Amino acid sequence: MKKAAMLKHFQIAGIPLVQASCNFFLPSSFGDVVLVDSSVTNWGTSSFTVQHRLFREEALAVEGIEKRVWTVRPTAEPSRARGQAIPKEVIERFS
Repeated sequence: MKKAAMLKHFQIAGIPLVQASCNFFLPSSFGDVVLVDSSVTNWGTSSFTVQHRLFREEALAVEGIEKRVWTVRPTAEPSRARGQAIPKEVIERFS
């Protein structure tokens, strides 16, 4: 599902990044071909963690994680944002 369609379908403000970290094991240069493997490694009530692993040839070059929050705008305070429980439908699509 494209992002714009997802925001409209689930009536959310977005899934902002709230935490990130990364470790670099091998240098890569412009023009290098890397394979990116990304997966959700943890589901919370309103947040989830994604692990990214980049391989150059067969070697792990980069490993990073990001934590994102399923976010809505309260009707009474549309300038604010708050986390909301991730729908089961979304979690099931990743299973």
